[in-house]
Amino acid sequence: MDELIKTFHIDWKLLVAQIVNFGIVLFVLWRFALKPLMKIMDKRTREIEKSLDDAKKIETNLMMSERAREEKIIEAKQSAVRILTEAREQAKDQGQNLIDSAKGEVQTIVAAAKEQMTREKTKMLEEVKGEVSQLIVKATEKVLVEVADAKLDQQTINKVLRDLD
Repeated sequence: MDELIKTFHIDWKLLVAQIVNFGIVLFVLWRFALKPLMKIMDKRTREIEKSLDDAKKIETNLMMSERAREEKIIEAKQSAVRILTEAREQAKDQGQNLIDSAKGEVQTIVAAAKEQMTREKTKMLEEVKGEVSQLIVKATEKVLVEVADAKLDQQTINKVLRDLD
């Protein structure tokens, strides 16, 4: 080994000093450069992982929101169809009710008109009977004045009136 030391001109004192210097430089680099750099890299790694997790959560929430929106659209369409169907049925029912009501009113009006016509016909017949009976009475009076007395006139008039009723 002595030969090796002489051949390479190794100085033990210098070698130990270089090893100590290397250790000091290594400690300083590790303490002041490598350790803070590792902290920064770890912090950055955690931030990136958190951002990726947040992005996944946002994507999941977006998909759920999209599904919910589609479900609400489908539900709204179904509700609209149901409302339209109900509205059509109500309109149809109301139309039928209006038709039935109009028919009822027409029947009421026709019945009232028939009743009015019957009353007017009866009234006209009564008036005609009254006028005819007055004419008969006058004609009979003229004929009977010449033929019979007042008592006979009265009996004849009463008989004619009873026959007319």
